[in-house]
Amino acid sequence: MGSIYPRGRKLWLRYKGTDGAWTGDATPYHVGQEALAKKLLAQVEARIESGAESDDPLEGAVTVKRFATKVFLPEREKFGLSDVKNTAGRLRRYVYARIGPMKLADVRPRHINDVIKGARQTGKAPRSIRNIYSDMSALFREARIAGLIEQSPCILTSRQLGVVEDADPEWRATAIFTRDELALFLFDARLRTDQHVWYGLQGLAGLRPGEAAPLCWRHYEPTLEPLGRLLITRSNSRRRTKTGVVRHVPVHPALAMLLAEWRMSGWVKLMGRAAGPDDLIVPLPATRYGKLGAMRNKNTWGHETRAVLVALELRRRRGYDLRRTFISLARSDGARRDLLKVVTHGADNVRDMMDLYSTFEWKVVCDEVSKLRIAPPAARPAGFATALATVDPDPVALPILAEFRRRDSNSKQRHFLTR
Repeated sequence: MGSIYPRGRKLWLRYKGTDGAWTGDATPYHVGQEALAKKLLAQVEARIESGAESDDPLEGAVTVKRFATKVFLPEREKFGLSDVKNTAGRLRRYVYARIGPMKLADVRPRHINDVIKGARQTGKAPRSIRNIYSDMSALFREARIAGLIEQSPCILTSRQLGVVEDADPEWRATAIFTRDELALFLFDARLRTDQHVWYGLQGLAGLRPGEAAPLCWRHYEPTLEPLGRLLITRSNSRRRTKTGVVRHVPVHPALAMLLAEWRMSGWVKLMGRAAGPDDLIVPLPATRYGKLGAMRNKNTWGHETRAVLVALELRRRRGYDLRRTFISLARSDGARRDLLKVVTHGADNVRDMMDLYSTFEWKVVCDEVSKLRIAPPAARPAGFATALATVDPDPVALPILAEFRRRDSNSKQRHFLTR
């Protein structure tokens, strides 16, 4: 007889498989929904007892969970086709407990619908529901290609999946920072210098956090004219970006000055040596969120951003909203939509033939990024504000560097949020 137990706020199942080994799987339910979890446990045990789980692939009795963990996820990780970690998490939380022990060939559309209903009962946002369904569709598509099933059971429509909309209709309109709030991320002395650079890569270059994290100094060409260039090829630890597109991103003059001072002074103080071409541009300091020199990840930058928002006395938003802020402010300042799209998303060479046959001159793209106007908070010294307010490719940087050196020499400010 299996059991139900909590892990944090989530309820988990513990049951014995046909091989006699105990297995633990997450359910889509939370503490307080024990009745639903017990019903799910009974269904799982009934399927196991009826022989729905088998380890004999020669007979076609490959279970959903076994195919996912042994074939589907490893293949996706091998070829870098998707965010494997997130896919694995969604399968574990919402799919395995309901249809994991079932044979692939026994899964019907009604079982897929049961998974979706269970996920919707937990209050997941419509887009999250679509992601769960997309993962299942990909899994059964691979199973069909492998010859394990004749037809995919993933035939649900929008009637079952629901309309794609935000769970909170008021959220998206507020998921952005103002120009003055962006300036706080870049220049406020309450943050560390590495944080200025980290948020500058997102707020002045429009990078996704996962694209900023693996950036190395070899990916930055500061001497290119009229603006330096970042080469974006990876996302997190994957070998490709989220969309698989390689991008060249102009470095806004304000970001260029942050990077110059950071490499010359701040990076050396943090790591105790000069930066090399293969070193991360913004390695993680030694904090409770990670070890010195480690690459930032979703957990570290999530915790860090929440702490930074509290320190700056700003309402809660996501670090990812800096990317939207960059696009919105640049367009407000006159940047062309088509050229800005090349910077933030790359050319769509598959669906748009005009993108396939268009290669813009570097200066043309740089001019659009330079249109973004950003200045430090008004309370800053006049020389500091004037220098960073310009978008001239060769601004007078000495007042800025002096201010950064003054701030870096303050150990209390340098170690802010490191405890």
